[in-house]
Amino acid sequence: MTDVVRWFRELAAEQDEDPGLVHDTLIIGGGAAGAGVLRDLASRGDASALLVDRGPFGGETSSKTGKAVHPGIRYLRMAFHRGLLAFRLRDDPKIRQTFAQNLRGAWLDLQLVWYGTRERKLLIETAGGTVEEIPNIVFVLPDSPEKKWAVFFGISLYDLFTTLWAWCGLSPRFSRVRLFRDREALRRELPHLDSDDVLGGILYWDGRANNDKILVLKAIRDACLRGSETFPVRALSHVEAVRYEWVEDGGGHFLVTLARRFEADDLPETVTVKAHTLTNAAGPWIDEARNRTPRPDGRTSVVYSRGSHLEATNERIHRRLSEDPRLQVGLVPLNAERQHYLRPFHQHGLWYVQCTTTDRAHTDPDLVVPEEDEIEELLHSYNALVGEEWRIGREDVFNVFCGIRPLAADDGGKIAVQDISRMFRVNERPCGGGTVYDMVNVKLTEFRWAGREVAGRIAREVRRKTGRRLGPSTTRRLPFLPVRDEERFAVHRADAPRRDPDFLREKVRHHVRHQMASSYADYLLNTGGIRDAVVFDATGRCDVDTDVLDLVLDEMAALLGWDDTRRRAEWDAFAEVYCRNMTFTELGDRVRKHDPAPVPPSAGRTPHVRPHSA
Repeated sequence: MTDVVRWFRELAAEQDEDPGLVHDTLIIGGGAAGAGVLRDLASRGDASALLVDRGPFGGETSSKTGKAVHPGIRYLRMAFHRGLLAFRLRDDPKIRQTFAQNLRGAWLDLQLVWYGTRERKLLIETAGGTVEEIPNIVFVLPDSPEKKWAVFFGISLYDLFTTLWAWCGLSPRFSRVRLFRDREALRRELPHLDSDDVLGGILYWDGRANNDKILVLKAIRDACLRGSETFPVRALSHVEAVRYEWVEDGGGHFLVTLARRFEADDLPETVTVKAHTLTNAAGPWIDEARNRTPRPDGRTSVVYSRGSHLEATNERIHRRLSEDPRLQVGLVPLNAERQHYLRPFHQHGLWYVQCTTTDRAHTDPDLVVPEEDEIEELLHSYNALVGEEWRIGREDVFNVFCGIRPLAADDGGKIAVQDISRMFRVNERPCGGGTVYDMVNVKLTEFRWAGREVAGRIAREVRRKTGRRLGPSTTRRLPFLPVRDEERFAVHRADAPRRDPDFLREKVRHHVRHQMASSYADYLLNTGGIRDAVVFDATGRCDVDTDVLDLVLDEMAALLGWDDTRRRAEWDAFAEVYCRNMTFTELGDRVRKHDPAPVPPSAGRTPHVRPHSA
């Protein structure tokens, strides 16, 4: 468990008492990319690393995904598409690249799918139930970019990769791809399907994280638990790297200034730490972080792609998904433009549907707000496939959020974002006598792989500078270390009670103690706590129980020692984000009009949990 107050105090003491201490790397960014590097270094047993994030861990892109842990069938399609373009067997006016550029893009995408199947398998085996398999059906439509048999061939190849990796792990499996030749065959499998446009479908299996943020937290927590006094591994949220520079003292190292963004009057505002290398895993803010040096280069290295997500349910959807396992399958219409994923989820005792779209160009990483046409696009995509009684409207939506992904800005961003290769990139950049590793476009699926790649480079650099050889990476078969009650409060438990006040209080305590919950908005919106408050009204429509929201607020206030002013500020921060995202739906007004009453002095409790992670 990380304790930012204690560790920030230790850093301040080390600054004065042990000025010779140099970390092997300092990681900027506590999302999936940074977590992967930290855990890989910790797995080696003899590396020291320090990770900082100016907000909560996994609080931005890594908690605003479609939760897919998959190599990506569309990336396989992109690989073939680019190969055909390279040899001029197909024309695409959106992609104006050379033969070499198209061929390289095809190779990168093929690599991504091949190794992505390995990463999905490893995460399912080691992540302690946080990553699981899910069936999906791809629907071929009249305007789909590929024909039915081409899609079937591609998905069969996709599944073959999975089978080969399974054999490598001595656990052979046979292909589970299934072809539905026409819409009638699909309707026999999915009785809620009602679309005359569907020409056929292909069933395949993929992976998903039942909670993306929790997966990142588990990786960071696992890394910290594997540290030692000799080789400390620490992670500090609400701490920002505001400046760095290379100095030549004592063989040379980076001198990094860290500023605390949490309240602690007895601690200094800033501390300085030393590191042999610097790992820039700041995601969409990678350029901003890179330029916090006396000699910034001002270069733009990424363009942005946004994905929008809505979560919807009603009493009928919840009940029917509970009763019929055949319906618990992801729906993937193969659209001509953006890809949509329409997946059923079971979390916190609730069945709901998450509708996800990808690849809209974006400009400002600090302003990511869902737009009305995105909500309509997602609702239409789902409703076009299912029968009338299964359709959802704005009144059924209880959560909306956007994620933003930085993509490598080749060609000055002239290529459309949906056509940029999704293979992650590590830009190794000299800075003075040291090296900075910029991590670009690391998705949830490959965070272990990317972490091992960067940690390997760090190990080589440390050996070159100090002569010290770090141990090998062991994350390929290394299970995530569990903590007490983690399985009891896992979000995907089929027997999770709903609206039980005692259970909800205990769950909040668990998240504060072991899952680094320190912000009301972060807990509700990024770890999915908002789903505990979803109820159905007398007509079966979706509603929000504000009593549950108040209970969670009161419990966090008691555990973390918030006074009424801080408690009110936490509520306002949650309501501002939630209501902004829910602007084009109906439930936002329910929260907007709610005013949580202050806790009477007699009801106050002494905090009994030390505030972790600020």
